[in-house]
Amino acid sequence: MDANFPNCGTVTLGIIAALATVFAWSAGTFTFLTAARIIPPALLNRTRILIALGITAVAACLIQGILPHQLILLPSVQQWFWLGLSGVVGFTIGDFFGFSALRILGARRQSVVGTISPAFAATGGFLLLDEHLSFIGMGGMAMSIIGVMWAMGSSEDRHEVHKDGYGSYTAGAMMAIGGAACQGIGLVCAKVGMTGSVHIFTAAHQAYSIPPLHANFMRLSIAFLSTYVMDFVRRDRFRPLSEAFADKAGRRAMFWGTLFGPVTGVALSLYAVSVLEAGTAQTIFSLVPFVILATAAVRQHEKLRPTAIFGAAIAVSGVLILIYSG
Repeated sequence: MDANFPNCGTVTLGIIAALATVFAWSAGTFTFLTAARIIPPALLNRTRILIALGITAVAACLIQGILPHQLILLPSVQQWFWLGLSGVVGFTIGDFFGFSALRILGARRQSVVGTISPAFAATGGFLLLDEHLSFIGMGGMAMSIIGVMWAMGSSEDRHEVHKDGYGSYTAGAMMAIGGAACQGIGLVCAKVGMTGSVHIFTAAHQAYSIPPLHANFMRLSIAFLSTYVMDFVRRDRFRPLSEAFADKAGRRAMFWGTLFGPVTGVALSLYAVSVLEAGTAQTIFSLVPFVILATAAVRQHEKLRPTAIFGAAIAVSGVLILIYSG
Protein backbone atom coordinates (compact mmCIF):
# COMPACT_ATOMS: atom_id res chain seq x y z
CA MET A 1 0.00 0.00 0.00
CA ASP A 2 1.17 3.51 -0.80
CA ALA A 3 2.50 5.15 2.36
CA ASN A 4 0.85 8.41 1.36
CA PHE A 5 -2.59 6.82 1.04
CA PRO A 6 -4.66 7.13 4.22
CA ASN A 7 -5.75 3.83 5.80
CA CYS A 8 -9.37 2.93 6.51
CA GLY A 9 -9.20 4.06 10.14
CA THR A 10 -7.85 7.46 9.15
CA VAL A 11 -10.48 7.86 6.44
CA THR A 12 -13.20 6.99 8.98
CA LEU A 13 -11.89 9.65 11.35
CA GLY A 14 -11.83 12.10 8.44
CA ILE A 15 -15.50 11.36 7.66
CA ILE A 16 -16.41 11.77 11.35
CA ALA A 17 -14.55 15.10 11.43
CA ALA A 18 -16.35 16.22 8.26
CA LEU A 19 -19.75 15.35 9.76
CA ALA A 20 -18.84 17.15 13.00
CA THR A 21 -17.90 20.14 10.84
CA VAL A 22 -21.41 20.09 9.37
CA PHE A 23 -23.01 20.44 12.81
CA ALA A 24 -20.54 23.09 13.99
CA TRP A 25 -21.04 25.22 10.85
CA SER A 26 -24.82 24.81 11.09
CA ALA A 27 -24.83 26.14 14.65
CA GLY A 28 -22.51 28.96 13.58
CA THR A 29 -24.79 29.89 10.68
CA PHE A 30 -27.76 30.61 12.95
CA THR A 31 -25.72 32.68 15.38
CA PHE A 32 -23.98 34.57 12.56
CA LEU A 33 -27.37 35.31 10.98
CA THR A 34 -28.26 37.32 14.08
CA ALA A 35 -24.88 39.05 14.08
CA ALA A 36 -24.91 39.81 10.33
CA ARG A 37 -28.20 41.69 10.61
CA ILE A 38 -26.80 43.89 13.41
CA ILE A 39 -23.11 44.33 12.52
CA PRO A 40 -21.92 45.37 8.99
CA PRO A 41 -20.56 42.27 7.16
CA ALA A 42 -16.99 43.58 6.66
CA LEU A 43 -16.66 44.63 10.31
CA LEU A 44 -18.22 41.36 11.51
CA ASN A 45 -15.80 39.37 9.37
CA ARG A 46 -12.70 41.23 10.63
CA THR A 47 -13.71 41.11 14.29
CA ARG A 48 -14.61 37.44 14.41
CA ILE A 49 -11.36 36.59 12.57
CA LEU A 50 -9.43 38.44 15.31
CA ILE A 51 -11.33 36.62 18.07
CA ALA A 52 -10.78 33.27 16.36
CA LEU A 53 -7.11 34.09 15.84
CA GLY A 54 -6.56 34.68 19.58
CA ILE A 55 -8.39 31.50 20.63
CA THR A 56 -6.67 29.39 17.97
CA ALA A 57 -3.18 30.69 18.84
CA VAL A 58 -3.59 29.79 22.53
CA ALA A 59 -5.09 26.38 21.71
CA ALA A 60 -2.35 25.56 19.18
CA CYS A 61 0.44 26.45 21.62
CA LEU A 62 -1.09 24.43 24.46
CA ILE A 63 -1.97 21.36 22.39
CA GLN A 64 1.28 21.28 20.38
CA GLY A 65 3.47 22.31 23.30
CA ILE A 66 5.24 25.08 21.39
CA LEU A 67 6.00 28.74 22.07
CA PRO A 68 4.07 31.56 20.32
CA HIS A 69 6.98 32.61 18.10
CA GLN A 70 7.26 29.03 16.81
CA LEU A 71 3.81 29.36 15.31
CA ILE A 72 5.40 31.82 12.91
CA LEU A 73 8.90 30.39 12.49
CA LEU A 74 8.31 26.63 12.18
CA PRO A 75 6.37 26.64 8.89
CA SER A 76 8.21 27.16 5.62
CA VAL A 77 7.70 30.04 3.19
CA GLN A 78 5.76 27.73 0.91
CA GLN A 79 3.44 26.66 3.70
CA TRP A 80 2.83 30.29 4.65
CA PHE A 81 2.09 31.10 1.01
CA TRP A 82 -0.55 28.41 0.49
CA LEU A 83 -2.19 28.68 3.90
CA GLY A 84 -2.10 32.49 3.68
CA LEU A 85 -3.67 32.33 0.23
CA SER A 86 -6.30 29.99 1.64
CA GLY A 87 -7.04 32.51 4.39
CA VAL A 88 -7.41 35.39 1.95
CA VAL A 89 -9.64 33.42 -0.43
CA GLY A 90 -11.67 31.52 2.17
CA PHE A 91 -11.92 33.96 5.10
CA THR A 92 -11.34 37.49 3.81
CA ILE A 93 -13.13 37.32 0.46
CA GLY A 94 -15.30 34.22 0.80
CA ASP A 95 -16.73 34.97 4.22
CA PHE A 96 -17.34 38.62 3.35
CA PHE A 97 -19.47 37.35 0.46
CA GLY A 98 -20.98 34.74 2.76
CA PHE A 99 -22.01 37.20 5.47
CA SER A 100 -23.41 39.59 2.88
CA ALA A 101 -25.48 36.74 1.40
CA LEU A 102 -26.54 35.57 4.86
CA ARG A 103 -27.78 39.04 5.73
CA ILE A 104 -29.90 39.18 2.57
CA LEU A 105 -31.05 35.59 2.05
CA GLY A 106 -31.19 34.20 5.57
CA ALA A 107 -29.59 30.99 6.84
CA ARG A 108 -31.54 28.44 4.82
CA ARG A 109 -31.23 30.04 1.39
CA GLN A 110 -27.60 31.10 1.81
CA SER A 111 -26.57 27.60 2.83
CA VAL A 112 -28.40 26.10 -0.17
CA VAL A 113 -26.43 28.11 -2.70
CA GLY A 114 -23.28 27.03 -0.85
CA THR A 115 -23.76 23.49 -2.13
CA ILE A 116 -21.99 24.39 -5.37
CA SER A 117 -18.70 24.60 -3.44
CA PRO A 118 -17.91 20.86 -3.92
CA ALA A 119 -17.59 21.49 -7.65
CA PHE A 120 -14.99 24.20 -7.03
CA ALA A 121 -13.20 22.03 -4.45
CA ALA A 122 -13.12 19.06 -6.83
CA THR A 123 -11.87 21.22 -9.70
CA GLY A 124 -9.16 22.75 -7.52
CA GLY A 125 -8.17 19.30 -6.24
CA PHE A 126 -7.87 18.09 -9.83
CA LEU A 127 -5.70 21.05 -10.91
CA LEU A 128 -3.43 21.33 -7.85
CA LEU A 129 -3.47 17.96 -6.10
CA ASP A 130 -3.97 15.46 -8.92
CA GLU A 131 -7.11 14.22 -7.17
CA HIS A 132 -9.57 12.27 -9.28
CA LEU A 133 -13.23 11.38 -8.93
CA SER A 134 -14.71 8.34 -10.63
CA PHE A 135 -17.72 8.81 -12.88
CA ILE A 136 -19.84 7.27 -10.13
CA GLY A 137 -18.37 9.74 -7.62
CA MET A 138 -19.07 12.69 -9.91
CA GLY A 139 -22.61 11.40 -10.36
CA GLY A 140 -23.01 11.25 -6.58
CA MET A 141 -21.78 14.82 -6.24
CA ALA A 142 -24.22 15.95 -8.93
CA MET A 143 -27.04 14.11 -7.16
CA SER A 144 -26.20 15.87 -3.91
CA ILE A 145 -26.22 19.33 -5.47
CA ILE A 146 -29.41 18.71 -7.48
CA GLY A 147 -31.13 17.33 -4.40
CA VAL A 148 -30.29 20.36 -2.31
CA MET A 149 -31.38 22.81 -5.00
CA TRP A 150 -34.62 20.89 -5.42
CA ALA A 151 -35.23 20.87 -1.68
CA MET A 152 -34.67 24.58 -1.22
CA GLY A 153 -35.66 26.09 -4.57
CA SER A 154 -39.15 27.24 -3.58
CA SER A 155 -40.85 29.85 -5.78
CA GLU A 156 -41.79 31.69 -2.58
CA ASP A 157 -38.17 32.44 -1.69
CA ARG A 158 -37.78 35.56 -3.85
CA HIS A 159 -40.90 37.13 -2.35
CA GLU A 160 -39.80 36.29 1.20
CA VAL A 161 -36.35 37.84 0.65
CA HIS A 162 -37.94 41.00 -0.72
CA LYS A 163 -40.26 41.08 2.28
CA ASP A 164 -37.32 40.80 4.71
CA GLY A 165 -35.91 43.99 3.17
CA TYR A 166 -32.15 43.40 3.54
CA GLY A 167 -31.36 43.44 -0.19
CA SER A 168 -32.30 41.96 -3.55
CA TYR A 169 -32.55 38.22 -4.14
CA THR A 170 -30.22 38.43 -7.15
CA ALA A 171 -27.50 40.27 -5.21
CA GLY A 172 -27.80 37.78 -2.34
CA ALA A 173 -27.57 34.80 -4.70
CA MET A 174 -24.49 36.24 -6.46
CA MET A 175 -22.81 36.87 -3.10
CA ALA A 176 -23.62 33.31 -2.01
CA ILE A 177 -22.18 31.87 -5.23
CA GLY A 178 -18.99 33.89 -4.76
CA GLY A 179 -18.72 32.73 -1.15
CA ALA A 180 -19.21 29.10 -2.15
CA ALA A 181 -16.55 29.33 -4.84
CA CYS A 182 -14.07 30.86 -2.41
CA GLN A 183 -14.83 28.23 0.22
CA GLY A 184 -14.12 25.37 -2.16
CA ILE A 185 -10.93 26.92 -3.62
CA GLY A 186 -9.69 28.02 -0.19
CA LEU A 187 -10.09 24.50 1.14
CA VAL A 188 -7.88 23.12 -1.63
CA CYS A 189 -5.20 25.78 -0.99
CA ALA A 190 -5.27 24.83 2.70
CA LYS A 191 -4.71 21.18 1.84
CA VAL A 192 -1.76 22.11 -0.39
CA GLY A 193 -0.22 24.07 2.48
CA MET A 194 -0.77 21.31 5.03
CA THR A 195 0.45 18.43 2.86
CA GLY A 196 3.14 20.15 0.77
CA SER A 197 1.65 18.59 -2.36
CA VAL A 198 2.66 21.46 -4.65
CA HIS A 199 6.15 22.99 -4.58
CA ILE A 200 6.62 26.47 -6.01
CA PHE A 201 9.47 27.88 -3.92
CA THR A 202 11.49 24.71 -3.37
CA ALA A 203 11.58 21.19 -4.71
CA ALA A 204 12.28 19.73 -1.27
CA HIS A 205 9.58 18.05 0.81
CA GLN A 206 8.32 19.94 3.82
CA ALA A 207 10.18 19.11 7.06
CA TYR A 208 7.36 20.33 9.32
CA SER A 209 3.89 18.82 9.08
CA ILE A 210 1.25 21.45 9.87
CA PRO A 211 -1.41 20.31 12.38
CA PRO A 212 -4.96 21.62 11.75
CA LEU A 213 -4.96 24.18 14.61
CA HIS A 214 -1.61 25.59 13.52
CA ALA A 215 -2.78 25.73 9.92
CA ASN A 216 -5.90 27.58 11.01
CA PHE A 217 -3.76 30.10 12.94
CA MET A 218 -1.76 30.78 9.78
CA ARG A 219 -4.89 31.21 7.67
CA LEU A 220 -6.49 33.54 10.21
CA SER A 221 -3.32 35.66 10.61
CA ILE A 222 -3.08 36.49 6.92
CA ALA A 223 -6.86 36.81 6.60
CA PHE A 224 -7.03 39.41 9.39
CA LEU A 225 -4.35 41.58 7.78
CA SER A 226 -5.91 41.24 4.34
CA THR A 227 -9.31 42.51 5.58
CA TYR A 228 -7.74 45.98 5.77
CA VAL A 229 -6.42 45.61 2.23
CA MET A 230 -9.88 44.57 1.09
CA ASP A 231 -11.44 47.65 2.72
CA PHE A 232 -8.89 49.84 0.91
CA VAL A 233 -9.65 48.19 -2.42
CA ARG A 234 -13.40 48.53 -1.81
CA ARG A 235 -12.89 52.13 -0.63
CA ASP A 236 -14.97 51.34 2.41
CA ARG A 237 -14.72 53.68 5.40
CA PHE A 238 -12.64 52.52 8.34
CA ARG A 239 -14.75 51.14 11.19
CA PRO A 240 -13.09 50.65 14.60
CA LEU A 241 -13.42 47.14 16.03
CA SER A 242 -15.24 48.57 19.05
CA GLU A 243 -18.32 49.14 16.86
CA ALA A 244 -18.77 45.37 16.59
CA PHE A 245 -19.18 45.13 20.38
CA ALA A 246 -21.67 47.98 20.77
CA ASP A 247 -24.83 45.87 20.57
CA LYS A 248 -25.21 43.17 23.25
CA ALA A 249 -27.18 40.72 21.10
CA GLY A 250 -24.81 41.19 18.15
CA ARG A 251 -21.77 40.78 20.38
CA ARG A 252 -23.07 37.54 21.90
CA ALA A 253 -24.06 36.09 18.53
CA MET A 254 -20.67 37.02 17.04
CA PHE A 255 -18.80 35.26 19.86
CA TRP A 256 -20.76 32.01 19.65
CA GLY A 257 -20.65 32.04 15.87
CA THR A 258 -16.88 32.47 16.01
CA LEU A 259 -16.52 29.56 18.44
CA PHE A 260 -18.62 27.24 16.28
CA GLY A 261 -17.35 28.47 12.90
CA PRO A 262 -13.73 29.58 12.39
CA VAL A 263 -12.45 27.92 15.59
CA THR A 264 -14.10 24.49 16.01
CA GLY A 265 -15.65 24.00 12.59
CA VAL A 266 -12.65 25.11 10.53
CA ALA A 267 -10.17 23.06 12.62
CA LEU A 268 -12.33 19.97 12.06
CA SER A 269 -12.69 20.76 8.35
CA LEU A 270 -8.91 21.10 7.93
CA TYR A 271 -8.36 17.70 9.51
CA ALA A 272 -11.06 16.20 7.30
CA VAL A 273 -9.62 17.65 4.10
CA SER A 274 -6.09 16.54 5.08
CA VAL A 275 -7.16 12.85 4.95
CA LEU A 276 -10.03 12.95 2.44
CA GLU A 277 -10.09 14.20 -1.13
CA ALA A 278 -11.11 17.86 -1.24
CA GLY A 279 -14.22 17.25 -3.35
CA THR A 280 -15.38 14.44 -1.05
CA ALA A 281 -14.89 16.51 2.10
CA GLN A 282 -16.60 19.54 0.60
CA THR A 283 -19.57 17.47 -0.53
CA ILE A 284 -20.05 16.16 3.02
CA PHE A 285 -19.91 19.76 4.17
CA SER A 286 -22.75 20.50 1.72
CA LEU A 287 -25.12 18.67 4.08
CA VAL A 288 -25.19 21.84 6.21
CA PRO A 289 -28.48 23.04 4.60
CA PHE A 290 -30.29 19.92 5.79
CA VAL A 291 -29.17 20.34 9.37
CA ILE A 292 -30.29 23.97 9.09
CA LEU A 293 -33.61 22.88 7.55
CA ALA A 294 -34.26 20.38 10.37
CA THR A 295 -33.24 22.90 13.03
CA ALA A 296 -35.50 25.57 11.57
CA ALA A 297 -38.41 23.10 11.53
CA VAL A 298 -37.92 22.32 15.23
CA ARG A 299 -36.96 25.74 16.59
CA GLN A 300 -38.90 28.05 14.30
CA HIS A 301 -41.76 25.66 13.42
CA GLU A 302 -41.18 25.99 9.68
CA LYS A 303 -43.34 23.61 7.67
CA LEU A 304 -41.37 20.95 5.79
CA ARG A 305 -42.59 20.65 2.21
CA PRO A 306 -42.61 17.21 0.51
CA THR A 307 -40.19 18.56 -2.12
CA ALA A 308 -37.74 19.47 0.67
CA ILE A 309 -37.89 15.98 2.16
CA PHE A 310 -37.50 14.31 -1.27
CA GLY A 311 -34.64 16.62 -2.20
CA ALA A 312 -32.90 15.85 1.08
CA ALA A 313 -33.15 12.12 0.41
CA ILE A 314 -31.59 12.58 -3.04
CA ALA A 315 -28.77 14.72 -1.66
CA VAL A 316 -27.92 12.35 1.19
CA SER A 317 -27.90 9.44 -1.27
CA GLY A 318 -25.52 11.38 -3.50
CA VAL A 319 -23.12 12.05 -0.63
CA LEU A 320 -23.11 8.35 0.35
CA ILE A 321 -22.40 7.37 -3.27
CA LEU A 322 -19.50 9.85 -3.41
CA ILE A 323 -17.99 8.63 -0.12
CA TYR A 324 -18.08 4.93 -1.05
CA SER A 325 -17.27 5.25 -4.76
CA GLY A 326 -13.49 5.41 -4.21
